Amino acid sequence: GTITAGTLGVNAATSINLASNNAVATTFAAKATNGNLLFKNANGYDINTVAADGTQFTLVDGVTAVAASTNITLEAGSGTVTQTSGKLVRTDTGGSGATGGLELKGGGAFTLTDAGNSVSTLAAGTGAGVLRYVNAGALTVGTVNSVGVTRTGDTLINTQTGNLTLAQSINVGTGNSLRLQSVAGKVDQTGGTITAGTLGVNAATSINL
Repeated sequence: GTITAGTLGVNAATSINLASNNAVATTFAAKATNGNLLFKNANGYDINTVAADGTQFTLVDGVTAVAASTNITLEAGSGTVTQTSGKLVRTDTGGSGATGGLELKGGGAFTLTDAGNSVSTLAAGTGAGVLRYVNAGALTVGTVNSVGVTRTGDTLINTQTGNLTLAQSINVGTGNSLRLQSVAGKVDQTGGTITAGTLGVNAATSINL
């Protein structure tokens, strides 16, 4: 079956697995305390807050997988996944302590540009939408189920502190742009290749492509 709702909030002591082609219209928030978090939706939505309901439902803010080395997968068939300011996507302790990964999938676009987002590894499966992602700390483009980043759309990846490491390939199509920025560190390609029509790179220290 599927979930149809305007707003969806989910709390779980272990994992969250919502893998049907759900139809959440406006708002999503979730917290998986000791396991991976997967949410598949037919359309775009906004990551925000879902309020508490007495003692039966605890307020949930943003999208979080709490335990170390757990992963978040967000999939959207169309539209755009956005986030309200301060409603973060993060794994475990966040910041320099983040060890989990984020996988973005589907034909939808992703605009996740809050500077407080915090994961260790980013991957994106095949899709046609624009992808814009900002991370608080060091970030590796690597493997989170999907390998590297494969999109047919303009892509931006930004780290606010720490290095941006490309351990796997990034392919955004020869007609699209790729922008990479490490505000306080280096951009370092340790594996894979880059495929893009236009490439722009900024780094506070060195660039090694």
